[in-house]
Amino acid sequence: MAVDKYVHADTEAGKIANAAFVNGARVIGMVGTEEIAADGDGSVYRFFKGVSGNLIPITMKVYVDDAVTLAIDSDIGLYEQTPFNGDDGAVIDADIFADSLDLAPSGGALPGTVAGVTETPADGLCSVDIADRNKKIYEHAGHTVADAKAGYDICLTTNTDAGTGGTVTIVAEFIEG
Repeated sequence: MAVDKYVHADTEAGKIANAAFVNGARVIGMVGTEEIAADGDGSVYRFFKGVSGNLIPITMKVYVDDAVTLAIDSDIGLYEQTPFNGDDGAVIDADIFADSLDLAPSGGALPGTVAGVTETPADGLCSVDIADRNKKIYEHAGHTVADAKAGYDICLTTNTDAGTGGTVTIVAEFIEG
């Protein structure tokens, strides 16, 4: 039998629902570029600082130039925001968004190049289960409204050293939740 219903339970029940889930909300974009170096396994590149935990990540594209080699195991995840005292913010979940990205264009994860830049970006949200695509950043971090941080750093961690460094650009979009 065919159905005709709203997919959001609150809307179907006639209740007020979060606009991001029903009829639209503002999209926030972020772009970060970094020259990664051959500087050892476990390097952390903090692309976005103090990102609101109320944002819902919808896309995260990772572009790499063809100079990068051997960076075949990189992650994208959440760290505590770096405090102003100079200490690094602690890791929350280093690979919550992407685990084991191959950033070396010759590795096959990022096929094709145009003028030395990958034509097809890697998916920086490839580790997020389809059922979790509507979660806010603080929920991805395992927090609740009560213990959510004021902001989160979104970081790229190179688990295997880039044999040759190069340019990495991350273009991310979020919905205000």
